[in-house]
Amino acid sequence: MEKFVPLRVKCPKCKKTLMDPYHTLHDKPSILVDIESNDKKGKMRLCSFYGCYDQKLSIEIEDQAIMKFFCPSCKEELTSKNVCEECDAPMIPLSMEKGGRIYVCSRKGCHKHYLNFENVSDGLRKMYNEFGYF
Repeated sequence: MEKFVPLRVKCPKCKKTLMDPYHTLHDKPSILVDIESNDKKGKMRLCSFYGCYDQKLSIEIEDQAIMKFFCPSCKEELTSKNVCEECDAPMIPLSMEKGGRIYVCSRKGCHKHYLNFENVSDGLRKMYNEFGYF
């Protein structure tokens, strides 16, 4: 996972970390969110490397099903007005600890995600300061 940048994210609502150091993926803390789909509730752990699509689910979710995401701390639903350009499912915002947001698609199997910075220059500077030039 050398070519991928590890991200640390927090809830965009309560600002508490979503990082789970007790359950790692690729030797880095995973991103923990609560999920719901078709009246099933469980937990999802996402790989924290940007560009990695690995995940672990505590419940079975049908392929192509749309999931609702919730913060495990404040229990608020994580939603945005943005929809996926590939499949029209809602995009889920996660705040990055160094500023900016990452948006992930809520449809199981869709790999669309992207970074968003209010000020791109500041966002890139912070990332370069933390991770170096990659």
